[in-house]
Amino acid sequence: MLNDINLWRAQIGTFSRNFKNASFTTKKSIKSSEYLFMKIFLQYFILPFIALLSMHIIIVFYNVMNPLLSIIILAFFCQNFSISYLLLICGDIHPNPGPKDKGNLSICHWNINSIPAHNFIKLSLLQSFNSIHKFDLICISESFLNSSFSCDNSALDLNGYKLVRSDHPQDIRRGGVCIYYKESLPINFLNISNLPECLTCELMYENKKCFIVSLYRSPSQTADEFDFFLKEFENIIENISTPSNPNLVMVIGDFNAKSTTWKTDDHDTPEGVDISTLTSSYGLTQLITEPTHILPNSSTCIDLIFSNQPNMVFESGVYPSLHVNCHHQIIYAKINFKIFYPPPYERQIWHYNRSNIQGIKLSIENINWERVFHDLNVDKQVELFQNYLMNIFENYIPNEVITINERESPWITSAIKNKIQEKNSLYKSFLRNGKTSIDLDKVNEACQSLNLLVSESKAAYYTRLRNKLSNPKTSSKAYWSILKSFFSDKKIPVIPPLLINDEYVTDFKTKTEIFNNHFSKQCSLIENSSTLPQIPMNPQMQNSFSSFQIEGDEILKIIRSLDINKSHGFDKISAKMLKICDSSIVKPLLIIFNNSLNRGVFPDQWKKANVTPIHKKGNKNDITNYRPISVLPLCGKIFEKLIYNAVYNFFLENNIFNINQSGFRAGDSCVNQLISITHNIFQSFDLNPPFETRGVFLDISKAFDRVWHDGVIFKLKSNGVAGNVLKLIANFLDNRYQRVILNGQCSSWTRIKAGVPQGSILGPLLFLIYINDISVDLESNVKLFADDTSLFSVISDPTITARLLNNDLEKIQQWAFQWKMSFNPDPSKQAQEIIFSKKNIKPNHPDLYFNQLKVKRVSTQKHLGVILDEKLNFNAHLKTVFDKSTKCIGILRKLRFFIPRHSLITIYKSFIRSQLDYADVIYDKPGNESFLTRLESIQYNAALAITGAVRGTSKEKLYQELGLEYLSSRRWFKRLCLLYKIIKYKTPSYLFDLIPHTRHFLNTRNQHLIPQIFCRTISFSNSFFPHSIREWNKLNPTTTDIDSYPRFRNTLIKSIRPVPNRIFDACDPLGVQLLTRLRVGLSHLHEHKFKHGFNDVINPLCLCNTEVESVSHYYLRCPNYINQRSDLMNELSNLDPSILQLNHNTLTTLLLFGNKSYTDEINSKIIELSIAFIKDSKRFDGPLF
Repeated sequence: MLNDINLWRAQIGTFSRNFKNASFTTKKSIKSSEYLFMKIFLQYFILPFIALLSMHIIIVFYNVMNPLLSIIILAFFCQNFSISYLLLICGDIHPNPGPKDKGNLSICHWNINSIPAHNFIKLSLLQSFNSIHKFDLICISESFLNSSFSCDNSALDLNGYKLVRSDHPQDIRRGGVCIYYKESLPINFLNISNLPECLTCELMYENKKCFIVSLYRSPSQTADEFDFFLKEFENIIENISTPSNPNLVMVIGDFNAKSTTWKTDDHDTPEGVDISTLTSSYGLTQLITEPTHILPNSSTCIDLIFSNQPNMVFESGVYPSLHVNCHHQIIYAKINFKIFYPPPYERQIWHYNRSNIQGIKLSIENINWERVFHDLNVDKQVELFQNYLMNIFENYIPNEVITINERESPWITSAIKNKIQEKNSLYKSFLRNGKTSIDLDKVNEACQSLNLLVSESKAAYYTRLRNKLSNPKTSSKAYWSILKSFFSDKKIPVIPPLLINDEYVTDFKTKTEIFNNHFSKQCSLIENSSTLPQIPMNPQMQNSFSSFQIEGDEILKIIRSLDINKSHGFDKISAKMLKICDSSIVKPLLIIFNNSLNRGVFPDQWKKANVTPIHKKGNKNDITNYRPISVLPLCGKIFEKLIYNAVYNFFLENNIFNINQSGFRAGDSCVNQLISITHNIFQSFDLNPPFETRGVFLDISKAFDRVWHDGVIFKLKSNGVAGNVLKLIANFLDNRYQRVILNGQCSSWTRIKAGVPQGSILGPLLFLIYINDISVDLESNVKLFADDTSLFSVISDPTITARLLNNDLEKIQQWAFQWKMSFNPDPSKQAQEIIFSKKNIKPNHPDLYFNQLKVKRVSTQKHLGVILDEKLNFNAHLKTVFDKSTKCIGILRKLRFFIPRHSLITIYKSFIRSQLDYADVIYDKPGNESFLTRLESIQYNAALAITGAVRGTSKEKLYQELGLEYLSSRRWFKRLCLLYKIIKYKTPSYLFDLIPHTRHFLNTRNQHLIPQIFCRTISFSNSFFPHSIREWNKLNPTTTDIDSYPRFRNTLIKSIRPVPNRIFDACDPLGVQLLTRLRVGLSHLHEHKFKHGFNDVINPLCLCNTEVESVSHYYLRCPNYINQRSDLMNELSNLDPSILQLNHNTLTTLLLFGNKSYTDEINSKIIELSIAFIKDSKRFDGPLF
């Protein structure tokens, strides 16, 4: 009864919370609540009352029993009725009120005998097992991982856990240990031992510590190796617990040793005796007494748990192995050591697909906004606008409040959990009944059944994903959400306990306040004696900018361009809501915007930001390793965009922007600036004699957070901004507030006194204006990209160049002091420099100084995403790109059998090739052939993973199959596209100016030809401009004369990109793989294997000995497949009788590729029949080798 009452109360509670929802939303809630109430009332009140009343009448009427007893029965019913009635009328109830935010530490260990084996099935089994037991730490022995498996490999994911590993010391796929731990734990991994295959971690909660050691000892250790093991094991224990500081110690792992002190019916081994003696001497008690390694004829206890405080362990024991081929059982311990669990929290979700769009628009249009807003200030107008809007949305968009809990993997079903429980019961029977072989067989059968169930459940889950990705009705947001889940961290990021003053903070409300305090302190001015100078007279400034016109069409254009995937601000008005409103919302916004502009006031409501901490790198317990992500109300950002456009256009039209600034500038980019930098360096290498170039790299500390508001207004005023626009921007910067949100908890609002607002549209532009004059009077070549500042100077004389750079660095320091900014204030992150040089013997270069520190000289420097080295050969950068991209190939291979091919190609292009594409026009030069060949191998391996083709398949055929161009061709294409944009003035002028005599050649007879740049050295000749100009001049004039960039781009891409072979939405992954192997000419067929030199084939003849086993012979003539061929031909004849009249070559091609003369429906059927023939023939069963 209690469960039904709880359910009814929960529904009533939900109804009362959402009482303002649309009527069609609440009716369903009311009906279901009324039904539940009637069920409870009838089942627990009326029926028992009738039954007891009848009994009372019978007892009294027939005098069967003492009337006093019947009165007692009725009194009991009345008591039950009263209690139940009170339960119904009381507030919401729950069997376990409130979230569980504290619990006891639980750990387990399993010798898994290879994580990667059988396609990582054991990890899936472990995840299913843990969905029931929810251990905090999962320790694994014999992981069989090595450096080929990166920690960010998604195949190693365990939902909700982070992974730490210690692989075999020789980096072979043997041994190894790892620990999966919940990220919410206050955990720290220690490096206190030289013992291989061992991990030690420390947990702390409320000034109490627990040390956990997970290890694996190989049974094949030599005597010397075992002595080393004992010595290091003893060192670990001494380091983590002493008599004066008796911390809780738990040691868990596979010791591969036996002792009668652990399990009385075992026999002692020398290693067991020594380990038992050592652990006893340190007061460690072994807790596991059941067999942990079970074979048909033996059972031993070699997987052990030791503790120095066994009274703290309130439960320990053994669970059966999860895999039939893994004879080690799972051991566990539950410890009376309190830890923190992130509590669930509530979130409001909106069902936009069920919105009454017409009702929303009519409701907004029917409001007389002029009357509503009459004589109100801007802040009151915004407040009323938001209230009206949210009321309309709540009435016309169904919504509900859901509870966000820790999520399980979506493929874990109740059937899997039940099977695990069944297996556990069978294992207990096995132990209870004397470990008979019959009971062991039952456990193994349950194991096999569980393995099959997990495999089928995962396959079904991925099939659902596959169908969703193949469905043209799937929204773009849902499609990309699925794809990103395979390559991104798909869990909600967890902020682990924060280490503050040597204590861990776990409470989320406290965390929000700590983060808010930390982030708000960053938004503070540097205190110095600097004051604003006099506004200079600018003779070039003829115009002033004091106002601008706002049009409704501009507002509507911005609304329609909003990204619906972006988060909403604290006002809860989302981009999807605004796009639903469309033109109906323009009028009230236009009134508010114009009123705001006319009064020079930016609404306070739109100056409040929700802030989320995002981890950058390093220790997640350290608050300094987080950066804030701010989210502002979207209506305010629409207004910001209008202001931005007006101010940006004014600065652009008056040529005010610094030509060396590439950040946040339309038409400019990181790659553009890198091309300019590298061109100048290569050009210095080309001089006779070759010159060196000195590059210095600076970074403004907390650049956006430290902007001086008075300084911004001063610089706006100096550049002609005046009147209401200046007042509006000044008010935009003033009186801003932020709060931090974590897991549904909010900090208090804190005022921000400096900086340009993060997450805003206008902020980056104001920052550019603020630092616009930083390069004034500098003699070196300055390059700016937002807050990244770099100086370059060609070295004609080392002493003169050093003096010049030191003078410029001094001027930058003076500028920073004047405008209360700071460059590289951390001594550990001082300014760095590279001396770019081709010289084998370098001259002595005087030191440079910045912030009274010597500028650090380095051999490589990452700048704008590219690693620059002294010789500009880009080897370090290419190695990084290769290593990063290679890690992702395994995911494609894993997903091949679950998601459609076109989605795999999209994944490759979006998440792998994009890494290869970045800045490729810079490092694409003939001197880098070896690395570029390695990059091409990444695409080749990706193509193999997508198709399932065999290594050795022709690249050309494989790329044809998928419609991929060679990466070398792609770089050629991108170089020429960029050169086209440079020539057509679609990039900054600093790139156009690097082309010699450009303005003259455009008027010559051969105007499609660009004059060659004279190059003395190969390195300069192979750099971007000389190389690209040579390729440009090879193009047909009809191509270079194209006046539209999209047409030029399409013309080039068609010349290099093959048309892909279609599979016509075939949905049999294995069948598609086998068909692809026939298409690309490397399969089980003898002709293919003989051609590729397989040792197991001595000639290309078919097993039928009639002719060469070609694809045509296999499909149409081989006598071994007469029955399958008959079925195939009958089906083809039903499709189109003329198909059977085709000659064998044409018919073979049709079966492999389809034919464009047929409809997609017929082609799909042909491919389906072809795949059915392939699978029915069983010719391709078994391994290829």
